[in-house]
Amino acid sequence: MAKKKKKKTIAKCKAKADQRKARKKKLRLVKMKQQKQRPRSGNDHFPQGFDLPPLVPDEVPPGFRSVGMSEALSEFVKAIIKHPELQGVESMEQAFKLAMPLWNHAIATERGQVNAALKSECCKAVMQAFKVNFQEAELLLEKIVTLKQEMFPPDVQPQGGPVMFMRKGTRHVIEPFDYSRLVLDEKKLPLTEEDERFVALLTELDESKLADSEDYDKWARLYDPMEEQCAKSFRDWMERKGVDQGLAADFAFMATFFTNFVYQYDHDDPGVLSNTDEFFFEDFFYDFVLRKIMMEPEEHVDWAPALRIFFLYLEEVGYFPDAGTYVDTLNTFEEPFLQLLRREFG
Repeated sequence: MAKKKKKKTIAKCKAKADQRKARKKKLRLVKMKQQKQRPRSGNDHFPQGFDLPPLVPDEVPPGFRSVGMSEALSEFVKAIIKHPELQGVESMEQAFKLAMPLWNHAIATERGQVNAALKSECCKAVMQAFKVNFQEAELLLEKIVTLKQEMFPPDVQPQGGPVMFMRKGTRHVIEPFDYSRLVLDEKKLPLTEEDERFVALLTELDESKLADSEDYDKWARLYDPMEEQCAKSFRDWMERKGVDQGLAADFAFMATFFTNFVYQYDHDDPGVLSNTDEFFFEDFFYDFVLRKIMMEPEEHVDWAPALRIFFLYLEEVGYFPDAGTYVDTLNTFEEPFLQLLRREFG
């Protein structure tokens, strides 16, 4: 269960919320154009000033869930690959290349604006992918259009926003993270050469970002080796702490996604780990994770514990003097995020 934030931390969150309201939000992630004010209750887990994810429950039709455009296309691709009559696509890259014109043709068909040239292009692509003749390709194309309409019925789609409503094909059972899997040795470990190298790379990246944000090329050359070292050092540290190898690999994978979000996206404040606050976490959990990352729904429960352990690692290797505030903030997200996952995928 998520821990309650201390009064000082709550006050700090409110102060930052007031500051954030005074600034124009610049984060370039998929968002609805308008968001309803989130109702509050006496048992509310969110710090004051937080917003709900882009869609609130009563806006999503029963039996559907909201997805960003990139996720909608990804789900369409997966449905094509799994379709019993559409066997033969050998890779996701090939599937995405095939799906783009099919998606556009399906939309044109829904609108009664079928383009002969696009339809011919789609038929040729289907012929090549599935080794069928032109007449068979036309029949498969019709089935693909029907598949798109079943997944994303045109009559229920929201207007004017970069979000679609997708029919829930499968109900997922979203259970809380099993903390019996995560037992860490509390003894502080000595730093390894790999740890020291990671901290040095991260510090150099931070200083470059803060010193001259316009010199992107210089900064970008520093990022990739830092991310690679981050995954390796964090995974090794967890294994030395007694974490199962599989779980350590999963958590390291998630840590690199978070660092990518912090450093590679445009935020109000400079994107560095030492400048991460509750608003970075809010955008990460409620926008980036659900809209940008392809994972099985039940796997998303690993995000909160993975990031908490990651911040404890950053403290132990000396990047943070104290990660307590970050851990406290992450604690406030676990239960609401679990509720959101159940709403979206359950």
